[in-house]
Amino acid sequence: MWRAKEKQIGVEQINGHVPRRNRLITGRAPENTEMLFTPAELFGAMAQCSSRAKMDQRAARAQVQMCRHLIARHVDDKNERFALLDTARTLKDYVGKTMTGLVGDGIAYLQMVRDGYRWVDHFENHEVHGKRPTSRSPDYVFSRSGDMFVALAESKATKGAYRAAFTKTVREGYKEQVEPYLGRKIGSWVASHGYAVGSWMKSVRKAEIFIDHTANHEPPRGSRDEGPSERSDPKDVQFGSYCGVLTLLFGPEVGEAARHRTWRPSGQSFTTVEWLGRTWIVGEDAEWEPLVGTAEEHLIFRSGPVRFVNGMALDLQIAQRVFASIESGEGEVDLMAEFPLYPADLVEAAKRSGGAIFPDGFAVLGRDEDLSLYSRILVKPPAQEVPALVENKLEVDSVVSEGVPAIDARTYSTRNADVVEEKKARLYLTWE
Repeated sequence: MWRAKEKQIGVEQINGHVPRRNRLITGRAPENTEMLFTPAELFGAMAQCSSRAKMDQRAARAQVQMCRHLIARHVDDKNERFALLDTARTLKDYVGKTMTGLVGDGIAYLQMVRDGYRWVDHFENHEVHGKRPTSRSPDYVFSRSGDMFVALAESKATKGAYRAAFTKTVREGYKEQVEPYLGRKIGSWVASHGYAVGSWMKSVRKAEIFIDHTANHEPPRGSRDEGPSERSDPKDVQFGSYCGVLTLLFGPEVGEAARHRTWRPSGQSFTTVEWLGRTWIVGEDAEWEPLVGTAEEHLIFRSGPVRFVNGMALDLQIAQRVFASIESGEGEVDLMAEFPLYPADLVEAAKRSGGAIFPDGFAVLGRDEDLSLYSRILVKPPAQEVPALVENKLEVDSVVSEGVPAIDARTYSTRNADVVEEKKARLYLTWE
C-alpha cells in the first residue's frame, strides 16, 4: 500500500500551439518537467479540484476519500516512479474511470502549482461575456502572483488508451476547450494562455504527463489593456479559490454562501490547531453525528452540536483576510496583500509529518502527535480593511461534554468518539 513514499512523475511530451494574433494572448511554456509528491499532496490536490464543480459537494468529498483509499491499494510504496498497478484493472469500469479521472485532476493541479500558480477555481463559476465561442469549456482557471492575467487548464487522464490516441485527446482538449477562450473577457479576468494537462497511466512502471500549451510568441503591438473591456483582474479567481477551500472545510452551504457573500463568519466559533509553528483553522464535519455507546451491546447515533476535525485546514493568517473580504464587501479587502510565503523547509516538514501545505494556504494536516493546542476562536466583524490578530491567553483543558468521558484536547483530531467543547480557551479575531 502507498502510505508515505514520495513518488516522481515527469512531463514526457510538450506541444506548443501558436495562437491567433491578439495582443492579450501571450504564451507560456511549462517550466517544471519533473515533480515529486506524497500521498497527502495528491489527496489534497484531488480535494482542491473536486470542490469546484457544481455537484453535491458532500458526495464529491466522499468520492475523493474513496479514491484516496483506492489509490493507496493500487500504488506501491517502494518504487520511485508513480504508476497505477495492474491490480487497478480489476476494478469495475466505472470505479476505475472515476479514480483515474480524479488522479488526473490531482496531477494536473500539482503540475500547475509546481509551475508557479497558487489559486484555482472552476471555470464554470465565472460568466463568459458575450456569446460563448463553443459549448465546451476547460476545467479550471489558475492565477499566480504578480500576473493580472490568468491561465486556463483542461485535465485529461487515461489508464487504457495507447500513446498516440491519448496524444490526440490532449491536443483536442487544448484546441477545443482551452484555445477558444483565450483573450476573452470572462468574469473579472482575461486568460492570456492555457494548458491541456494529460496524465497517461497505461504503463504499470511509470505514469507520464503530456502537455499542450499556448506557445511563446511575439504579440501584436499595443497595450494589453487598452479599454475597460480588456482589463484583467484575477481577484474573482483568487476569491473563488478560497470559497472552494471553505467548501472543503465546512461544507457546501458555507462555500456557496461565502461565494455570494451571504455567509457571516463574525460571531461564529472555529477550531484552531498549532502545527509546524503556525496556527491553522481546521475543517469540521458538523453534519456527522457521533456514535455513542449506551451499553456494551448497543450503539446509537446522538444528534447535537458536535464537530469532528476532517483533516483539512487553512492558515489562520489567510483565513483572517478571507473572512474580512467576505464581510467587508466585494473589492474592499485585498486578499493578496501581505500574502505569506511558505518556505521549502516548512513544506518539507509538512511532508515528513504525513501532511501537505499548498501555496494558497490550504493544508492536509499531518500526524496527530505533531498537532497541539486545540482551541476555539471567535471572529468579530471587520471594522477596517486591514485585519489584525488580537490574542488572548489560551488555556486548553480536558473537558466533559454531555456525559462523554473526559479526554485530552490533543486527541481531538482523529477519533470520532472524542468531543471537545469550548471552555476557557478562546482566541479572538478582530479587525482594528
